[in-house]
Amino acid sequence: GQEKMGTTWSICKMNMLLHGISHADIRNADTLADPQHKDENDELRRFDRVLANPPFSQNYAKTKSRDDGSGAKKKEPIAYPGRFHVWMPEKGKKADLMFVQHMLAVLKSNGRMATVMPHGVLFRGGEEREARQYFVDRGYLEAVIGLPSNLFYGTGIPACILVLNKDGAQ
Repeated sequence: GQEKMGTTWSICKMNMLLHGISHADIRNADTLADPQHKDENDELRRFDRVLANPPFSQNYAKTKSRDDGSGAKKKEPIAYPGRFHVWMPEKGKKADLMFVQHMLAVLKSNGRMATVMPHGVLFRGGEEREARQYFVDRGYLEAVIGLPSNLFYGTGIPACILVLNKDGAQ
């Protein structure tokens, strides 16, 4: 797995150790900008199953500020090789469906995934509608499970679980 927030990453590692799973490979980095699980050819590793609870409605953009070496910040595009075929948000847009696309990209051809998402991914319009249609048209979407509001600490918004399956998809 991979987690961007250092505190959450530490808690995850500790939880795995406390449950006797000492071999868990949990990395501390931004999944979207810097995926860590790669093979010896620097290609994304593929998995049979992916389970995730990414941050709800995180703002994300196609460009990122980087230090150019002189201390000045420089805007440059973030490369997302082979993962984001459908949609990437403009500045200030939500990255929920970017996480779904990343998870699909790392699934094996017969892989299956489930992810917790904010309820908004089911009805937000524009490019997000096109991304949802992409999942349906290719036969990836297997189930949508509605969850009640106030289920997660810190947010009262309702959530859902999306189940996507590559087995038999186009």
